[in-house]
Amino acid sequence: MRIKYFWVLCLPLLSSLPTVAAKPWRPHFNPANLRDTITVQVVRHCRGAVVSITAKRIVTRRLNPFGNMFWNPFGAMPLGLGPVQQFRADFLGSGFIIQKSGYIVTNNHVVDQARSISVTLADGRKFPAQVIGVDPHADLAILKIDAPHPLPTLPLGDSHDLMIGEPVIAVGNPFGYSQSVSSGIVSATNRQIHEPNNPVPLTNLIQTDAAINPGNSGGPLLNAYGQVIGINTAIRGNAQNIGFAIGVDRLVKLIPKLMNPAQIRHVNLIGPGKPSRPLCLAALRQPIGPADIRVEVVRAGTRGPALSAIDGRSAATLVDAYAALLRAAATRKMVVLRFANGRTRDYAVVPVPPSPVLSLAWKMLGLGLQQVTPALAHHYHLAASSGLLVRRILGGSVAARAGVQPGDVVVQLGPYRIRTLRDLGLLLPHLAHAGEVKIMVLRNGRYGIGTLTLH
Repeated sequence: MRIKYFWVLCLPLLSSLPTVAAKPWRPHFNPANLRDTITVQVVRHCRGAVVSITAKRIVTRRLNPFGNMFWNPFGAMPLGLGPVQQFRADFLGSGFIIQKSGYIVTNNHVVDQARSISVTLADGRKFPAQVIGVDPHADLAILKIDAPHPLPTLPLGDSHDLMIGEPVIAVGNPFGYSQSVSSGIVSATNRQIHEPNNPVPLTNLIQTDAAINPGNSGGPLLNAYGQVIGINTAIRGNAQNIGFAIGVDRLVKLIPKLMNPAQIRHVNLIGPGKPSRPLCLAALRQPIGPADIRVEVVRAGTRGPALSAIDGRSAATLVDAYAALLRAAATRKMVVLRFANGRTRDYAVVPVPPSPVLSLAWKMLGLGLQQVTPALAHHYHLAASSGLLVRRILGGSVAARAGVQPGDVVVQLGPYRIRTLRDLGLLLPHLAHAGEVKIMVLRNGRYGIGTLTLH
């Protein structure tokens, strides 16, 4: 029997790591008011850091010649007869703030293929969001919004020591009902499921009976201390009260990848010494008790000394540290790290060399390319959501003689569809022996064909 799982994610509608503090907040038993339970206190304290996410996408539907309309909310080409139409749709999900300058965690499937993303805070304010980093296999993403003032955050707990039966609280945006709360227990741990469109199964999941519905995806699963112990991601489609969350430990391990300056700012931070390696930070998390976690940020691969500041900005948590790195890398040529033992170390900000594919495309064809994403297509008003955007042309080059222009989107070489840089990388080594190759580009909403003469 085939078991179905639904992303909790996106309801289609047509049209920080914890800050280290001497006295962290803790709920308390209130004998004077039995209604003021631990759950009530956790929700009251934490819900301000839970956000609603709207992702705008282009989805495809096929009109049935017999009059019934069938459509696929995930954008894949539906099967059947009749003409195909594309239209805009809003998909709803949830998320939570982990760093006061506006870094937000959600599921990758909430924002995947989005042309634009907006985040609505608990107080109703709405901001455009940028995707900072994603890991499709882990189904995690980090967004960034620019708010004028520091934002409330949720502390991250541990998920490796969860107890079966311990209480948990889910907060999110199910079916568009923002700031909805449900509670339950940890039903099981170390579960595994297969998500749609994800070839790698999600493992080490938390199973909970706290009510999770479409739109909850990306929202936090909290423990009794108000710490995030999971990211809600899926529900069992043919059952009730069987939901799944990604353990927060997975998120902590992925922070260096999701907030990598090389991917986001296209720079590396290189320290003195040989061999020179880009700076990578990690978090040492040592539980002190059931309610407290001591976090030290160190250089990856070491046990210390602990990092205290980056260019004068606090690096008390891993997210704080990477937020400071990203800010400094955008404006400086040298970044100063200060450690808890009082020592400092300088790191040079150096550009990341272009990928071999981009270098070869420039050398062979005279094409300066950038991979098209739905967000990039929205920004430049492109008709294509995949392909390679031509940013510059080398005068007198193979591409220039073929009539390719900046602003074109390369979508095909010879008989082969070009969607990504990887597609191009597979073809380029063979073009030198081809002599002449047809190139198809999309320009101002129309397709055109030219000839690349390589000899």
